[in-house]
Amino acid sequence: MFIKILILIILSLSAFSKEIKDVDFTGDIDLVLGDFSKSNLEKVCNISYPPIYKFWQKNPTFTQYDILICNESLIEYAQSLGFYEANISYEISEEKATLSIQKNKQIKISSIDIEDEYKNIIGLKIDDFFNASDFTNSKKNIHKYLNEQGYPKAQLDAKAYVDIDEYKVDIVYKVEKNNLQYFGKVDIENNANVDTEFLQKEIEFKKGDKYNSTLIDKTYENLYNFGIYKYIAIEQNIDTQDDIIPINIKLIEGEYRETTYGIGYDTDTKARFKAQYKNDNFLGNLKKFTIGTKVNQDGFNIYNNLNNPYFLFDGLSLNNDISYEDMDYKSYSQKKIEEKLSFSKDFFGLSHTVGFLAEHSTIESNLKEYQSGSYLLNSLFYEVILDRRDDILNPKNGYYLSFYVENGTKALASEIDYIKTLSEIRLIKSFDKLTTSMKTKVGTLDKDLPIFKHFFAGGDYSNRGYSYQKVGLLDPDDNPYGGLSMIDNSIEFEYNVYKDLGIATFFDSTMLSLQSHNFNEKFYHSYGVGARYYTPIGPLRVDFGFPLDDGGFVFHIGIGQVF
Repeated sequence: MFIKILILIILSLSAFSKEIKDVDFTGDIDLVLGDFSKSNLEKVCNISYPPIYKFWQKNPTFTQYDILICNESLIEYAQSLGFYEANISYEISEEKATLSIQKNKQIKISSIDIEDEYKNIIGLKIDDFFNASDFTNSKKNIHKYLNEQGYPKAQLDAKAYVDIDEYKVDIVYKVEKNNLQYFGKVDIENNANVDTEFLQKEIEFKKGDKYNSTLIDKTYENLYNFGIYKYIAIEQNIDTQDDIIPINIKLIEGEYRETTYGIGYDTDTKARFKAQYKNDNFLGNLKKFTIGTKVNQDGFNIYNNLNNPYFLFDGLSLNNDISYEDMDYKSYSQKKIEEKLSFSKDFFGLSHTVGFLAEHSTIESNLKEYQSGSYLLNSLFYEVILDRRDDILNPKNGYYLSFYVENGTKALASEIDYIKTLSEIRLIKSFDKLTTSMKTKVGTLDKDLPIFKHFFAGGDYSNRGYSYQKVGLLDPDDNPYGGLSMIDNSIEFEYNVYKDLGIATFFDSTMLSLQSHNFNEKFYHSYGVGARYYTPIGPLRVDFGFPLDDGGFVFHIGIGQVF
């Protein structure tokens, strides 16, 4: 008897240990994107193939037991998405396993029992399809709302009752707020060369204020942006018996000096290289020192920046930028030394910057109408910015307004008196997965200046139906003149297809005039389509632009948001 049982065990183990080299999915499978795409199903089953460039690595193999576990995992995954009647099975033929998926009907939410105060924040509605992830997020939304309203000690009891017989889900939320809470004493532990008074300026709350978790998050962000701490902890003691929550901030200094190198590519400047040294606490109290170089196919730039964020009095920052460039542009080559000294302060909800700009340029013009030579231009400038975008790297809602004026004057030893202005407006609005973005730039020069001071348009961040700086009048050798007056418009519709992937369509329109304050010249129109892949440093953009007048198309690739 014992021998028979042993034989059965051995046979069973041999069946489960049979090598399977290929796993496939059939049935209700999404083609490329979606919850039931092949790539997602492989993740659920913990199947990972080596990337193409690692050609020396072998593909994984599987046993029948692995396929059985995969089948069970897919059943749980389908149920988490609301497909409680899904039929999932597998079949093994020789060295291949095939998993068959029939999703069938997705369960719906039949009722939601919740107080009116929270109805609009849970993100769920009656007759919506139910899935576990949305239900979990609804609870997070309620907790977030309560924390923002001053109730960090609130208790939430949320349950989803799944009735398989009637195939429905009933959801019940019960909230007990408890007492309103207030910030208590704030203690700071800091080992960096930064005076406490500078840290206190970045704390968004004070003792006695009503508790709000958003202020905690903003404080963390402010301290993180210093760039000098490897550890930031904002500890909140919510276990107190009274309605006061003491705060303890712990800061541990990290490596604030760094040397970085990077390579990149876009269709405007092609391949590029960057090397930079940065000290984020130069001589203490958060002064920043940066020196670096940028190199591309057109030349190089060497730059240096000194920033003092707390200069003289609260909120006033000092920037001193010195740079040298040796570049070949479309219409001219330039060797330029530039110094830009500026002071910035925020007030009335606006960011204001005023400063002095000195430029000494030696140019070789490719346009016979503009002479080569050396020019010294010194000016005062002022810039005001109102930025109400929800995210600088990848905004989905908000607006951005800016105005810049530069006044060159012989009183500052400038060779030419002139006034240059540039105004810009951006509007971004999202409707579910569709984001609409609009942008307009208007530039003016009050007189004809050397070619390097002209406005140019066309390229990855401008009119995408044209190559870099190729909008407007060109000479016989295809060199652009730019303009003394400019209007540069863009409108774009972007649809989020799936998670980090979006598609876009756009229309761009640009006018450049070689006369001052003249906005009646021809507009250059283009349209196009593109794709967006969202990364932590901004969207990776691929665009195809089609000029209405010239025919053909222009291809653009770059990273960073246009709007």
